[in-house]
Amino acid sequence: MTNLALNTQNSTPFNTTIIATNNTTITMTSLEIVDFINNHRKANGNDTELRHDHFMTKVPQVLGEDAAPKFSGVANFINGTGGQVQRSVYTFPKREACLMAMSYSYDIQAEIYDRMTAMEQHILMLNRPSYMIEDPVERAKKWIEECNQKQEAETKLLEANLVIEVMQPTVDAYELIAGKRGSMCFQDAYKFLGGLKLKEMKKWLFDKKWMYKDRFDRDAISYTYQSNGYLVVKATAHQPQIRITYRGLAAMARQMKIELNAEDFK
Repeated sequence: MTNLALNTQNSTPFNTTIIATNNTTITMTSLEIVDFINNHRKANGNDTELRHDHFMTKVPQVLGEDAAPKFSGVANFINGTGGQVQRSVYTFPKREACLMAMSYSYDIQAEIYDRMTAMEQHILMLNRPSYMIEDPVERAKKWIEECNQKQEAETKLLEANLVIEVMQPTVDAYELIAGKRGSMCFQDAYKFLGGLKLKEMKKWLFDKKWMYKDRFDRDAISYTYQSNGYLVVKATAHQPQIRITYRGLAAMARQMKIELNAEDFK
């Protein structure tokens, strides 16, 4: 059976199942679940190996076309030679991890549920407030830790407030631009992005999963970014054209930390 551990780095060996935590929510990636399923099969005398790409294809079928993109992303992993590789993965909280596991086996679903539940309980124990700890030495250690965390949080809040004051004109520009109606073609939009080239803009849109290539190798908008109004499709005399809205341009500039001037959009 696979050993479990806390995921404290951005990379992990492919052959090790790790449950990640952000102190409140534990998650498992699609690679980790596939590894878990294959280990379960081997332990039960089944040598049929589940491929990760087959698992990825099944996710929208189980969770739904609308829900699946919420859990998609890219992660860095360490390969067998010690180098890093980047893979498209899904990262699931407990409910979705169990749904995916159940689509293969009720036994696998039960094991993943039990292990994620055990990790949740472990995290709760680690995060107990000092007054709940009976041992006086451990209680004192926890109290000191809480004081340090409080001081650190207050320092970060103060720094954040200073940043907000400095960035207020830029924040206002983002909001003003995002509130405008309409859209523009990429050839016009990239000129507002601090010298970014059109090719670089489109690469960013694909890297961030705003767009993807459909089965005919045509540019297409990801459902999430079409439904939130960042990208739209406009009919033209030749072929449909993907355009970015003012709201999408503001969101893109904000994520890329590019300052926009509201005067340029009047």
